[in-house]
Amino acid sequence: MKFGIRQVGVVCGAIVISLTISSCKTGKVAQCADMIQVINQTVIDTKTNTNSGTTLNVGIVEKLVTVFDKAAKDMNSVNVSDEKLKTYKSQFLSMYQGGMEINKQLVVSLQERKSTKVHEGLRKSNNIFSPERDLATGLTQYCKAPEK
Repeated sequence: MKFGIRQVGVVCGAIVISLTISSCKTGKVAQCADMIQVINQTVIDTKTNTNSGTTLNVGIVEKLVTVFDKAAKDMNSVNVSDEKLKTYKSQFLSMYQGGMEINKQLVVSLQERKSTKVHEGLRKSNNIFSPERDLATGLTQYCKAPEK
């Protein structure tokens, strides 16, 4: 099969368009969107599984372990090349992994009915998630700034 000038031009044009689209897809804006999607889904899943502050029980905490495990895996799978986004990704990943581990320990403490360990676990959980709002705000501001 012979290709004429027109067919070669169409193929070259298609290659250029696909490269342009893929480079946009991996740019800062797309990377931000992927990270923010994971963060937002984690917030939604957390609120859904905690029933907006009902009594703490083993079932709820086990669901949170699952939520944070998924969040860590999802965040880990987000590809970022931007150095600042890598830092944010690392911080969120650390927070989700830490939250998962703390909640695993909290499940055991609840099952063993060790109230001091439960209170300690809740304090650790609050501490590990305390930077969440500042991280999310910083990420949002960075993502809104024009690329250099």
